[in-house]
Amino acid sequence: MKKWKAGLILVLTACLIPLLSALAWTGTVTAGSLNVRKSNSSDSKVLKSLSRGTTVEVLSTSGSWYKINAGGVKGYVAKKYVSRSSSSSSGSSSGKSSSSDGTCSVGDSGDTVKAIQRKLKNLGYYSGSIDGDYGSGTKKAVLKFQKAKGLKQTGNVNSATLKKINSLTSSSSSSSSSSKSSSGDAGDPCAPGDSGEAVKWVQKKLKNLGYYSGSVDGDYGNGTKTAVKAFQKRNGLTANGKANSKTISKLKSSSAKAASSSSGGGGGSGTGTETLNWFKHPNTIPHHATFKVKDVKTGKIFTVKRWTGANHADCEPATASDTKIMKSIYGHWSWKRRPILVKYNGHVYAASMNGMPHGTQTIKNNNFNGHFCIHFSGSKTHGSKKVDSAHQSCIKTALKHSW
Repeated sequence: MKKWKAGLILVLTACLIPLLSALAWTGTVTAGSLNVRKSNSSDSKVLKSLSRGTTVEVLSTSGSWYKINAGGVKGYVAKKYVSRSSSSSSGSSSGKSSSSDGTCSVGDSGDTVKAIQRKLKNLGYYSGSIDGDYGSGTKKAVLKFQKAKGLKQTGNVNSATLKKINSLTSSSSSSSSSSKSSSGDAGDPCAPGDSGEAVKWVQKKLKNLGYYSGSVDGDYGNGTKTAVKAFQKRNGLTANGKANSKTISKLKSSSAKAASSSSGGGGGSGTGTETLNWFKHPNTIPHHATFKVKDVKTGKIFTVKRWTGANHADCEPATASDTKIMKSIYGHWSWKRRPILVKYNGHVYAASMNGMPHGTQTIKNNNFNGHFCIHFSGSKTHGSKKVDSAHQSCIKTALKHSW
């Protein structure tokens, strides 16, 4: 009897192993930098950071997260930054990277889906991210389009639906649409959530004009949106953060105003952001002062209270909610320097912070075990008593931005 059971286990194992391995598929990282987290939460510990183009093994799905294996490190990554590789071995149509005839359906992913999402967005039926993931949002948009045009409501982009979509978008898009990236060609309008060459073009233009300091990664995130809004405001456009046709036209023109085209409020940035020389004006932000901090890259704002500090400002998040915002900026606590703006007493100052709780804690109910450091022009670290070049570089970056 024992031999029979052992034999059955061997047979089942031999059958299940290939089946389980078939469930996994190969994906490619599409973001400039993608964090692998211990659990499916943006607050979870970062295990590893992956660069664009890295190949990963997708093991399972959990909501908006994939569980992956990256070189032996298993963790979770956001779905929208991983696309199915064309070499993926899945035999079903679900989750395929693209379709040769332009049709697609729920569960698919890749450039074909991105093209449909972009076209439906231009037609006003889709409002989600151009992420190439055919989920419920895309299905809902397709159903809405099919109903409006008298087509069979399947929620899938079949040949009839594709033909109708193409006929309505051909007049407003380039006839060579097959060469477009996820959000169009360079110089095309784009908006938050888009990705591709159009976004890269906007980022490059804004960087050259001094509004954008992030990576030219083609990902229209909060940093790009903040830069677009600053450009729009300075150039007399509606500051909505979307690179619409008027904004693109102004970016292309020779009359576009750069962020550094006037002397501004201090530091010559043209943004109204000032340089605060720490040792010349040490009491500009006094002990126990409460003020606002804005992270330049994400645009997130939280409230801070200065505790003490001679060589620089030792500060604490004012409340538990402020700690939560600060942690969301970093993802996890880190000594990494980040460019920030400090708003106090009607002034905005260029500064730099690290994100590591350490030392003395004076606010006991803010969920922040210690304090963190904010540096200004010429300030020094407590340990080395020297000016930190990384902090000073971040301060120069912050000076190019406005509140």
